[in-house]
Amino acid sequence: MLDRHCLYFGIFQLIIWVGVANGEFYSSVDSMQDLAQVEEELLNATRSYLESQQKQLDFYRRYVEQIKREHEWATSQLKLDEYLGHPLHAFRLLKRLVRDWDALIFEPIVANDAREKFRAFVEVLSRDLGYPDQSELQGAIKGLARLQKVYNLPTSDLADGIINGFPYESDLQWRECYEIGVQLFDLKEYKKSLEWLQVALILLQSSSRTEKDANHYVADIREYASMANYELGNPKKARRLLNQVLDKQPKHSAQQTRKYLESREPGKNVRETNPSWFANYTRLCQGRRLPEERSGDPLKCYLDGKRHAYFILAPLQVEPVHLDPDINVYHGMLSSKHIQSIFEEADKKEMVRSAVAGDGGARTVKDLRVSQQTWLDYKSPVMKSVGRIIEFVSGFDMAGAEFMQVANYGVGGQYEPHPDYFEVNLPEEFIGDRISTSMFYLSDVEQGGYTVFTKLNVFLPPVKGALVMWHNLHRSLDVDARTLHAGCPVIVGSKRIGNIWMHSGYQEFRRPCGLTSDSYKSVGYRD
Repeated sequence: MLDRHCLYFGIFQLIIWVGVANGEFYSSVDSMQDLAQVEEELLNATRSYLESQQKQLDFYRRYVEQIKREHEWATSQLKLDEYLGHPLHAFRLLKRLVRDWDALIFEPIVANDAREKFRAFVEVLSRDLGYPDQSELQGAIKGLARLQKVYNLPTSDLADGIINGFPYESDLQWRECYEIGVQLFDLKEYKKSLEWLQVALILLQSSSRTEKDANHYVADIREYASMANYELGNPKKARRLLNQVLDKQPKHSAQQTRKYLESREPGKNVRETNPSWFANYTRLCQGRRLPEERSGDPLKCYLDGKRHAYFILAPLQVEPVHLDPDINVYHGMLSSKHIQSIFEEADKKEMVRSAVAGDGGARTVKDLRVSQQTWLDYKSPVMKSVGRIIEFVSGFDMAGAEFMQVANYGVGGQYEPHPDYFEVNLPEEFIGDRISTSMFYLSDVEQGGYTVFTKLNVFLPPVKGALVMWHNLHRSLDVDARTLHAGCPVIVGSKRIGNIWMHSGYQEFRRPCGLTSDSYKSVGYRD
């Protein structure tokens, strides 16, 4: 088994060393689609390479069989010297050794044109399309762990292809569970690592009759489980697992592991602490609200044809989801044709990993935001239409609008709770803070991906073509801390959104302030 892994490494190590990923893959489902093309190209190239190698091997085999027959016949002669004393026999032997073995066997094996062509193809593929590296694998596994944490997904269910209660034909083999467990160990996620290692062990033991070297892999799993237990402050259990390995295989590498663990103090079983917003965030992401008393009439959907003359014949389909601050969903704002045109415009741009803003608007990539994005101006026909829609619905002047951010969420893609306003350290080019957010849902999402307002007890499932709009600032232009919101991790599917942030500059007469400040409304919501 080790030799086979070495062979695979020898074929594809060039991809890992030479191929540099173009951007990032796991943080965007759209970018992941590029990897499907990469794998298809690899399959076709590998198939061609193996076919050419097989033809070469068939030729070698026929040649060797021919020489073997002649060699065996020659050596079976009673007097080999008489055989080799024949001038033609001597000529043929010398010709084979001087010319044939070199030209037909040695030189092709060393040169191996097919291998060099394959190597050159891999270099081009890696350069042009990119290739994922170790960080991509870890990013995907982080996303999987994130889904488990936010949605309470059991490890055994995921291994069986059951995601959030829905069965999919995507059950995992023991090797894949083992790999997830090992990667989580490297990421210091020891509790989750143990869960995946336990599932891997169960699956391996249930298939041990058909799995070659099963005992060796069982030992490897227990060795990792031992180290994870040690890091979690369970040295007794760690030693017991190592003893189970060494009792059956005294020369196993677990000997070195035991010496290493004995040379250091065990870890501490520290209880995991979560941010104050986490409990309500996960509850809302799962589609559950805290019970609350409501005063007044319940909110109802309605048609609005008076907002602007543009909507007289096709009234706005308004779903109010919260009052003060107002959060409204406007359904059917973009057609599938509009959305496709937006995607075509986005395809002309480069998608980059989404970042979070720091001092002075500096961008930093962090796991609290896992997606890719690009920005679209309002020059194309479809974007001019989008701009009109935002201006007519919001009543704001588009002179204060940022370009539309088109974002796509990847494996476990999310954006943890955050406000859209800056309050301090505004970028120099901003004229005022972000007074409002207009977010288009550009796709449906099979599971997950809700937008949640953790301080308002509101969750919104993505609905393709709908627009969600709210104000981030009070009329006094003080920030409204109640608008803290998040994009929940995508469980299954691809989430695509389009964000347009409007600045308070240019809006003095569109949303004038009152005679008294209304910022008191959100004072109690500030952290």
